[in-house]
Amino acid sequence: MKKITILLISILIFACSQRQQNEKNIDKNVGTDDDSISNSFEASYRKTNPALKYSYDNISQIHNYSNNWDLDNDGIKDEVYFVGTGGAHLFYFLRVVLSTDKKPREFTFIETDYPILTGTDTLNYKKDVHGFIVTNLGENLTPTIIIRLDDQIYRNNKELNKMKIKTKNVLISFENGNPKYDSL
Repeated sequence: MKKITILLISILIFACSQRQQNEKNIDKNVGTDDDSISNSFEASYRKTNPALKYSYDNISQIHNYSNNWDLDNDGIKDEVYFVGTGGAHLFYFLRVVLSTDKKPREFTFIETDYPILTGTDTLNYKKDVHGFIVTNLGENLTPTIIIRLDDQIYRNNKELNKMKIKTKNVLISFENGNPKYDSL
């Protein structure tokens, strides 16, 4: 009986050590490291829009789309950022720095939780805006940023009500450095 007990204990110890080793191997393969989690769109843009200048800073939670568009029509491309607001459900507000005056313009009342650039070549603006787009609109082909707001941000935004924005698609353009707002 003593031999059987020792044998069973040995088998249990061996089985437990094998299970621990297997769990360690699974953890290595899964990639449980927090550094692998990011809100960056870089991998997607490398495939879908490799010419786009873009970076994301995980620490400051800023999507940097600078040097892609000339929003003030001075021949110099401007700075465009989506800045994270923190929190469990991360939202981003728009920040634009025009090359003509280098003043940051923070549109904290225009937030999106998905600041991904959507292509304009296959887009029906009135129905399919996701994230944001930059395109030339109107008779003068004014460079315009269109940002799609989610339901919660749109419904609870008193600033948009004051501006008479009537849809979740907010248009922002600039005239003499001043922002102009509209909606689709």
